[in-house]
Amino acid sequence: MRNSTLTVMALLALYMPARSQNVIMTDRMSSGGFEPIPKELANDGVAYMAVYDFHDKRTQSELMVARSQSDVKASVNISNSETACNYWQKSANGTDWQFDFSDNSDSGYEPTLLSFEYRDVDNSYYPTSKVMISQNLFNSDDKWEYIVADVDFLDTPDPGSESTKDDITYRHITRIKVIKGFKIMNQDGTELAYCKMPDSEQHGQFTMEITGYYIARIDGMLYMSTLEKIGRRDDYRTEYHCGMYLINPKTSSVQAIGRVSARMSVSSTDQTINVMVSDAKAGEKVSVTGMDGRLIGTAQASESLSFPRPDSGSGIYNITLQGAGTKETIKVK
Repeated sequence: MRNSTLTVMALLALYMPARSQNVIMTDRMSSGGFEPIPKELANDGVAYMAVYDFHDKRTQSELMVARSQSDVKASVNISNSETACNYWQKSANGTDWQFDFSDNSDSGYEPTLLSFEYRDVDNSYYPTSKVMISQNLFNSDDKWEYIVADVDFLDTPDPGSESTKDDITYRHITRIKVIKGFKIMNQDGTELAYCKMPDSEQHGQFTMEITGYYIARIDGMLYMSTLEKIGRRDDYRTEYHCGMYLINPKTSSVQAIGRVSARMSVSSTDQTINVMVSDAKAGEKVSVTGMDGRLIGTAQASESLSFPRPDSGSGIYNITLQGAGTKETIKVK
């Protein structure tokens, strides 16, 4: 990234609201539903849709790229991942622990495919829907490409959970889903690029969840931003970071270029502006102001805040988190 100004532009641009677009919508093709694919992301300039078929949740789901029920252009098998599920262990000697089948329910499964929001800042183009798959974001061939998560689990015994019955000791295990990185794959199942979550082991941190993927074209460059929920191995406190990555379609590569703290996240509806602050501290406040400086509302920072929109409903608003040594601002429309 060439300078800090562009970094700020990229972060703010990814949170600008979506605008409407024309896209082909047909009847639901399967139980998984569909997502529109903007025609700008297809080589033939035709709007498509991506359709999930959850026919085998334990192993894989099928993703179909289609213009209609009778015009399927590609079919992609997506591996499913086991979801995080706490469980119990038992031991007869206190050292050799085994899975306790009698007190555990079956884990769930979910597709590892990640949907993202696309923002073409250069052309002021903001599609309304999340995108699952693209032909031209990651390279220039005609195959469809998509992003999948590389998932692992962190299993930790709960302190004080051990109990003994009939000479068998039981303990409860908390299982946390850990995202080690993500892969860019094509429709043939070929891995085009892999990007490891940066510094996760070095700093005793792990990525528990990514609540948003954004890809933006800014000043001729293609960036990906992720809103990451970060946990710590020492005390399991959580915080939020924005990860910034540079995508090079010519080499199908993704390079991590930085991470910044992002304790505040914002969403909006026609009636409200919703704010979440992780690890809110005493004295911190959230304020919402219009672009003209007019104060819309203010409140003590917390994990869940909601501010009613003014009667006009439209416009751009500044949401500011401020306290001792802290100031973060996000714009929302």
